[in-house]
Amino acid sequence: MIKKILDRLKMVDGAVVREGFYAQSVAKEQKFIFLQPYTDEFGATNGNGKYRDDLVLQVVAGIQLTRAETPTSDLLNLVHEIRTAFYKGERDASKPSWLKDKPLVLLKEVEPCKYIMPEANEKHGLAVITLSITQTVEFGEKV
Repeated sequence: MIKKILDRLKMVDGAVVREGFYAQSVAKEQKFIFLQPYTDEFGATNGNGKYRDDLVLQVVAGIQLTRAETPTSDLLNLVHEIRTAFYKGERDASKPSWLKDKPLVLLKEVEPCKYIMPEANEKHGLAVITLSITQTVEFGEKV
């Protein structure tokens, strides 16, 4: 599932996509996207059979401010491109066809996108999209 999300994020033109946590020292590209875990609610009652897995991921998108002439619109457009990669052509945005290999219960943005205002000495503008993925998985199955 994580690989499928990363593949979707790689559809964003010109953005370097990385699985892992946002690290300022690593974000050297003009546009970059990190996928990182936020919370994970374990829903098994007895450890047998299928259980409900509620995983919350953060998509951290950023631009380098020192190279951007239009940083506000660049960051807003980056968020729009991410949403386009996830939802374009989908009849039901909560159950995208590209995540259908597992019994998917729900995919949704659980919070409004957050824009992080940089301090004067910082070089990156950031946006955080928080996604909740609820699925039914076999006990012990890996993401």
